[in-house]
This record gives sequence, C-alpha cells and structure tokens, in this order.
Amino acid sequence: MPSRPSQKQKITFSLPASLIERLRNAVYWTGNRPLAGLVEEALEALVTEMEEVNREVFPPRLSPLKAGRRQGKRASGDRAIGIQ
Repeated sequence: MPSRPSQKQKITFSLPASLIERLRNAVYWTGNRPLAGLVEEALEALVTEMEEVNREVFPPRLSPLKAGRRQGKRASGDRAIGIQ
C-alpha cells in the first residue's frame, strides 16, 4: 500500500558511485524535479512492477527486516547516498 506524501520516512543506503553520478546528471539535465523525487518515482515503478509480476500486492511482513547491511565484500566505489 503506497503511503501518502505526508507520511515520509528517511532511509539511508549505499549505491555505486557511478549510479549516483548518473542520477545527479539525469536530474541536472532534466531540471524538473529534485533527486529524491526521481528516486521515489523509480522505486514506486519498480515495486508496482514487482507486484504485477506477483499478481498481487505483497502481504505485510511477518517479522521486521534485519537491521544493517548484509555481510560480504563491499564494492570500493560504493558510498552512502545523501539525497539532496
């Protein structure tokens, strides 16, 4: 269930530096929305597509997600995204 615009929460995650630069370039050259808006639209489209493939909205979680990042080698080009 999509949240209403006033019900926003802040999250922090890492993305490859090259993807962050591509996002910033896309925002710069299109100039019609903030970076956070572009990311929000992309994630909304992705989750909607996943639900369509699943043929229904995913049910609520049975337990909380595990905190922190998964164990494994972190790519040297990754860095935390600060949505500005």
